[in-house]
Amino acid sequence: MSPIRVVSIILLSLASQVVFCQKVDGDSWAHVKSTGSGILAVVYSPQFGLIYKDKDGDVKGVCVDILNDFAKYMKAHHGKTLTIKYAAEMPIFSEFLSTTQNTPHILGVTNTTITEERKKILKFSPAYMSNRQVMLTNNKAPSIGSLNELSAKFHGFSAQVIDGSTQLKYVEQIKDKYMPSLKIATEESGPKIIQNLKTNAKLFTIIDFTEFIDVVHKKLPIKRQMVEVGAVEELGFIMSKQTDWDVPFKEFLTPEYRNSVSYRKIITENLGPTFVNLVK
Repeated sequence: MSPIRVVSIILLSLASQVVFCQKVDGDSWAHVKSTGSGILAVVYSPQFGLIYKDKDGDVKGVCVDILNDFAKYMKAHHGKTLTIKYAAEMPIFSEFLSTTQNTPHILGVTNTTITEERKKILKFSPAYMSNRQVMLTNNKAPSIGSLNELSAKFHGFSAQVIDGSTQLKYVEQIKDKYMPSLKIATEESGPKIIQNLKTNAKLFTIIDFTEFIDVVHKKLPIKRQMVEVGAVEELGFIMSKQTDWDVPFKEFLTPEYRNSVSYRKIITENLGPTFVNLVK
């Protein structure tokens, strides 16, 4: 490839990034405070129950309802009119993370686990929900009641996890302790892994419990293995280090809010009453 061609591609890439940032960049909290109104731009990675488009193309879910409550809070407590703008859907999780990291004054919304490593490059809101890790397999896979059964009952299995997710460390721990020969691969999104589980009886994943909600909703031929994997994690909204939106979110997303009638109603209406005590 000629040097001119290479330079042209780089410039085109940079130009497209600038256009993308202009498209999704919202207002800062400082701007909203000074003018009395503004836009909170949201990019999201779709996750059924949390944030997704319904059949009519409307964005729905737990996170949408929480952000609606946030807008009401801003009006009631600060006298500011906040418009929530869902600017971009980003199914590939790693791209969702990098876009939020590199774009000022947007909010990244999906089932993003709060970790110390991610805090080095991103700002987080307080947790909006707790989340368990689960092991899923095809319905035809044998059932296990302990990870000690893995090497015997899952002989010949491989594992898949979402690229850039915290589940990779959990499946690596399983490999080190229980299945040294385990082959691990990554996929760009949860739905891709779920699709693979539907057709591959020799595959398992460690994935957020929130992904399992979609499996139950669609009645897919996939089952949860009743073993303890990973830890109960906290999910938060993410922001660039350059933003100031973390300040009002710290005011709003308190333990009192997550214990409120409004919050429990949001969980029940979007995830169902069965999940209320599992994803508080």
